[in-house]
Amino acid sequence: MNMNRHPIALQLYSLRDLARVSFVDVLELTSQLGYEGVEFAGYGGLSSGEMKEHLQRLGLQAVSSHVSFERLKNHLEEEIAYNREFGNDTLVCPAPPPGFIRNAENWRDFARELTTMGKQASDQGFRLGYHNHSWEFEIFSDAYALDLLFEAADSRYVFAQLDLGWVLHGGEDPAKYLRKMAGHCPLVHIKDFDQNNKQTDVGCGVLNVENVLEAALDAE
Repeated sequence: MNMNRHPIALQLYSLRDLARVSFVDVLELTSQLGYEGVEFAGYGGLSSGEMKEHLQRLGLQAVSSHVSFERLKNHLEEEIAYNREFGNDTLVCPAPPPGFIRNAENWRDFARELTTMGKQASDQGFRLGYHNHSWEFEIFSDAYALDLLFEAADSRYVFAQLDLGWVLHGGEDPAKYLRKMAGHCPLVHIKDFDQNNKQTDVGCGVLNVENVLEAALDAE
């Protein structure tokens, strides 16, 4: 993870309820809280030009956009054009499509589809990542689903955005798994869970924040 390339950013999905009321207010709050960047999960109905103006006014950098698999598959060109306007060159698929049946072959097929879209994005100067939850730590054929996915995907065109909280929730050691993905994980999400597997504030649960930050630097 390149700390110079990617500032500490807020995934705006975290404030989705507020964003439905006023997306611009959420951008302003993010800046006031001291975040340096944002990761989108929707655009609040703003044009790309309006988004650019607000980001510049607030001193925020767009580090990536979470875009559904369906939209990546059917409207990739629109997403690229929209994000290019305000300087973002990174798109992340946050989950498989609705109705996805989790088995080994489907994870491999999904990886191949991501690779196809990642190649199309790469041809236009963009990159594509995949964001995990805990269900990717189901085991198929003696391997985690997430391992099957990244073994089948072409790493030139699909990177890992490890959500370290979900790695923990899935029963794996986040720092260890991050080091395993070294060189393929330019972005991470950090969230925390308590001893009852309930989400809590970062630093208030069982995630060893210091260890995962060290692992992120080691994996750079």
